[in-house]
Amino acid sequence: MSLIPQFIPHGAPVFGTTLLLTAIDVIELALWYWVVSSAASVLSERATRPSFRRRMEQLSGVTFLGFAAHLLLADRT
Repeated sequence: MSLIPQFIPHGAPVFGTTLLLTAIDVIELALWYWVVSSAASVLSERATRPSFRRRMEQLSGVTFLGFAAHLLLADRT
């Protein structure tokens, strides 16, 4: 909320503009949280499947091997 006064145009009514900007911010946050929670719900349903868990373990294993190779080959001076 401390950033909103920086965006109020010169000469605009401060109280009304602040309320408008705050309402826009709250609506954007509510939509964002709805999207994130919906995605988390879908992913949680898929994460319970054994095939999904197996693929995630394989992906993380390959990722760790990639990190290890990078550390091994990194600037040897």
